[in-house]
Amino acid sequence: MSRDIRSGVAARVGRFSRGGTTAILGAVAKRGYTRDTIRGGASDWDVSRPFSSYLKLLGRLLVHPLRFFELLPKIPDPRAPALFLAFSGLPAAVAWHLAGGWLAALVALVAPLPLSLVLALPYHLAAWGGRYGYAVTWRVLAYPLGYLAPLTAVPGLRWVAAAYAGVVLLAVGLAAAREVSFGRAFLSCCVISGLILFGASAVL
Repeated sequence: MSRDIRSGVAARVGRFSRGGTTAILGAVAKRGYTRDTIRGGASDWDVSRPFSSYLKLLGRLLVHPLRFFELLPKIPDPRAPALFLAFSGLPAAVAWHLAGGWLAALVALVAPLPLSLVLALPYHLAAWGGRYGYAVTWRVLAYPLGYLAPLTAVPGLRWVAAAYAGVVLLAVGLAAAREVSFGRAFLSCCVISGLILFGASAVL
């Protein structure tokens, strides 16, 4: 092959590669995946719009829980769930300040994240043999816990919300994300959440 032919082929290949890369990047940009987003839930967490990102994730969790957990990225990145828990602590702190004073508000503000790391352990053991590891189990638990946090200050409603988050949402999440059977996930969540709620009732 002559030098001129090789140069022509190389130039065409280069134009094709640049065009393909541009098309891919354009498609990605249209979906909103930029350096200002964090992969973490059914949609990206936009760091420039933290409050709207929190409300969007919460809404999708409650309206379409199965789709939410099916789209949950199976990655160990803790940023988006941690941000969701942090923002959940804000309304929880306000609610607990009205219900129990500033000390209860402080606990409600800082407790969700460390509490989630502890609570994820029994649910992870219950899904033993499923796909992925502890980090994905924690990601599954973080969003229902964030939804529940502000409602724990409301007497009566706290137990209904806790049962829904701990049994229904977590069972759906474990079945979808850890890929275990729904029956196994539901039974495990009933037992674990029942024990946790029994202990919490004595404290609250």
